[in-house]
Amino acid sequence: MNSLNKRLEIIDISALKSTSNANYNDAASNLYSALSEIGFAVITNHGVGEKIVDDMRQAVSKVFETPREFLMQDMVVKGNYRGFVPLGYFTPNSGKGKADQYEAWKLHNETDPNDPICRASPLYGPNKWPRIDVDIKTPVMRYWRALTDVSERLIIALCSQLHVDANIILASMTNPLTNMTLLNYPPMPPQSDTWGIHPHKDFNLLTLLAHDPIGGLEVRNRADEWISAECPQDGLVLNVGDMLELWSGGRLISTPHRVFNNSGKARQSFPFFSKPRFDVMVKPLLKPIDGFDRPPLHVGTSAADIWYSNWPDSVSTDPAQVLGEYSSS
Repeated sequence: MNSLNKRLEIIDISALKSTSNANYNDAASNLYSALSEIGFAVITNHGVGEKIVDDMRQAVSKVFETPREFLMQDMVVKGNYRGFVPLGYFTPNSGKGKADQYEAWKLHNETDPNDPICRASPLYGPNKWPRIDVDIKTPVMRYWRALTDVSERLIIALCSQLHVDANIILASMTNPLTNMTLLNYPPMPPQSDTWGIHPHKDFNLLTLLAHDPIGGLEVRNRADEWISAECPQDGLVLNVGDMLELWSGGRLISTPHRVFNNSGKARQSFPFFSKPRFDVMVKPLLKPIDGFDRPPLHVGTSAADIWYSNWPDSVSTDPAQVLGEYSSS
C-alpha cells in the first residue's frame, strides 16, 4: 500500500477465522502492510452480523434521544470514568486547545464489584447504564463480545507477521481495561472549523469502529494530509493504538486522526478500544526499528492518567504518554 494514497486500504479478513485456511498468510500480510504503512485499514468479512451492528446503532440512538436531565444523573466523575459526558465537557489531554464538540456515554469492561480485581485497581467495576425504559445493555454486550472475538483474530494474525508469540499479548487481555464510547456529535454549520474530536492518537491496543453513514473521521497520512476514512456499510475501520505500536517496536503505527462533523446532521458512532489488564507492562517484544525509542508503558498508570487528564483542569503527567500536538485519547 502506498502511504500517500487518499483512501484507506480495504482488507478481506475472512481467511483469518482459521490459521489453517490456505489464504491465512496472504490476509495477515495484507493487514500488516496497511497497519505498518498508515496504521489504519478497513476490514470486511469480519464475522460481526449485520443485526448485531444495527441493534447497536439503534441503542446509541435511543441513548441520545433521552432528555439530558436524565443522562446528567449519571455523569462521569474523576475516579469513575463511566456514564454521561456532556457536550464540550472534555478538552485535549495535553491541556492545550478548545473543548471537543461531542457528548458521550462511557462504558468499560463490565466487572462484578465483588471481583478481587476491583480491590486491586479502582479502574474496574460495574458500568453505569442510562436510566431509560429501553434495554441498552443487551445489544451493547452482544456487540462487545463480537468485537472481542474480532480483536483476538487480528492480534493473532499480526503477531504471525511480527514473528512473536501471540499468547504473550492474549494472556494480557484477561480482565482487560477494554472500553467503548457511545458518541453523539450534534449538527455543526457546514463551514464550521470546530472539530468534533481534536487530532489525537489512540493509546490502547486496537480500535474498531463500525461504518458511519454521516462521515467526518479523518486520518493523517505520511504526506501530512488529512484523508477521509471512508468505509463501506459492511466494514469496520481498524486502527493501531500506542500500545500495539510499542509492542511491535514501532513497526505498526499509531496514527493521528480527528473528527469534523460539518455535515449539518447529527453523527453517532461507537468506537471499541481493546486494552490489556491494568497490571501489564507494555514494552517491545522484538528489537525496535531505527529511530523508535519509547519507554515502557504501564497499562493501569497510563489509563488512569489519560482518563483523568480529559478534565479541563487537569493535564497528563505520565512520561510514557505521547502528547504534544497529537494528544492521546
